[in-house]
Amino acid sequence: MRKHLATLGFVLLLGILGTAPVAAGGASVDRVENFGSTVAVRFEEDFPVHSIMRTWCASLLRVERPDGAATETLSCVLTDEPTMIPLFQGVPPTQAFVLDLGPCVFKSDYFVDELVFASSAHIVVTPSGQVHVTSHYPAEPLVCEE
Repeated sequence: MRKHLATLGFVLLLGILGTAPVAAGGASVDRVENFGSTVAVRFEEDFPVHSIMRTWCASLLRVERPDGAATETLSCVLTDEPTMIPLFQGVPPTQAFVLDLGPCVFKSDYFVDELVFASSAHIVVTPSGQVHVTSHYPAEPLVCEE
């Protein structure tokens, strides 16, 4: 029993130490869980035709630095739920799909009532349906044409 408690204490200590650099720098961390979203599963000339799928996201982790700049990390899985526009419905990729996007393309799922665009985003969709997204937001929100 003591060995298990010592192991648990060590694991908890590692967790605390692992977040110390973020907290020590004055950054704030927020986590949103269990929500739906959409993601590109291919990006060809005819985008968005047959290019988008719905996802179920287990978590979105947002780390905001003191200056207001932020990084968000999404962890999701593709679902069978159809997209709103049937022509846009994609299928899981047969090999890992990686997409790097520039400013004003990827929208944050953290904000519900406003459009907040990333300055960059890195999307990975695996054939098994796993979706991982890392997106970056500047301190001053981007002004993007809609």
